[in-house]
Amino acid sequence: MGGRKRRRKIIKRLPKRIPSVFTCPNCDSKSVTVEIDRKQEKAIVKCGNCGIWAEVPSPPIYEEVHAFNKFVDLYYANKVVAPKA
Repeated sequence: MGGRKRRRKIIKRLPKRIPSVFTCPNCDSKSVTVEIDRKQEKAIVKCGNCGIWAEVPSPPIYEEVHAFNKFVDLYYANKVVAPKA
């Protein structure tokens, strides 16, 4: 005789979200925050660990991840320098 028919467990998939804290390209710690000023159309990207920061232009449609990517591009182009410790 057969046993009871088991019901399959439904697995919920969590939606992926855009992060609000990013990894620093200079010190490799997860401590970079982005503050966007929509009125002046600029964003300030700074690392809480090593102190590197930059002010990048930010059109109204930009989100934090876009400003961070601009910051990383400037860093690898040697236009943003880390402060001396």
